[in-house]
Amino acid sequence: MSYPLGLRFTPPGRVMWWRFLVGTLAILFAWAVLGTILSLVVIPFTGVDVIALFVEGDLFGAFPGWGFMLFALVSFIPLLAGTILTYRFILGRPAGELFAVGVRFRMRRVWWGFFTWLLVMLGPSIFFLLAFPAENGYEWNFQATAFIPFAIITLLLIPVQTTAEEVFFRGWLLQWFSRGTSSIWILSTLSGVVFALPHMANPEALSQPVLAFITYASVGFVWGWVSVRDRSIEIAIGAHAAHNLFLSLVAGYEGGALPAEALFVTDSAELGVGNIVVTAILIPVFILVSRWGHEKRPPRPKKAPAFAPADPMTTAP
Repeated sequence: MSYPLGLRFTPPGRVMWWRFLVGTLAILFAWAVLGTILSLVVIPFTGVDVIALFVEGDLFGAFPGWGFMLFALVSFIPLLAGTILTYRFILGRPAGELFAVGVRFRMRRVWWGFFTWLLVMLGPSIFFLLAFPAENGYEWNFQATAFIPFAIITLLLIPVQTTAEEVFFRGWLLQWFSRGTSSIWILSTLSGVVFALPHMANPEALSQPVLAFITYASVGFVWGWVSVRDRSIEIAIGAHAAHNLFLSLVAGYEGGALPAEALFVTDSAELGVGNIVVTAILIPVFILVSRWGHEKRPPRPKKAPAFAPADPMTTAP
């Protein structure tokens, strides 16, 4: 039996379908067009080598690490702002419902998602990275002049980037999908597939597209699951920030979408079958542990019987 709209992760009451469609187009315009314009505006402040960028076409080599992070991540500011404004003015709903519907949005649960993801999903990677870095192909990469400005920009803008993606993928889109179904399995699968599709353009996905798709879809699936379960994107926001900060600052890799300025760096992204298996094992653990503090949704209403027998004590002969 499905939940009524009032108990789903979607705005209660009637919302015309065309508002979600028009809103999605407006959000994508803000992300693709306004985001690109903003990235171009900040180019003079990124320490870019103009000749390498515009003459030689070396996108990654033209920027210092911190400069490329600034160039790439400011494009997510229009995505975040555009999604919030679209929700408020095109959908006509309070902006707070984009983050949580029918429950409170609490920052302590964002932090719980952050540390739970680090402990459960990234814990094995952290252990082997610190205990056996060389055996896992990682090299110590710390250079103060490169890492410190890179870390500052990363700490400032990665939370913006990850929150923008969660607001769009787990907030806007998941609430749209929830108009049609309350099945957590269907919604989480849709969340994973839709989240994986734009990430397939990342350089690390081009050489191993199948494994990359499974990896991205698995992450999108679990963040979708906890969002539908909680009717809130608290946990997903924290977990996504933890994931990207770890890959940016602690364990990076060459040839990815972001510069390899992390403390430890390896030659390429780890997209092997073994990692996918470990992820699949840890996903239920994360879902279970992340339940702490969530507000339980009311039980499904019982369906009234089609025919109720008359009470002989109250029925006239």
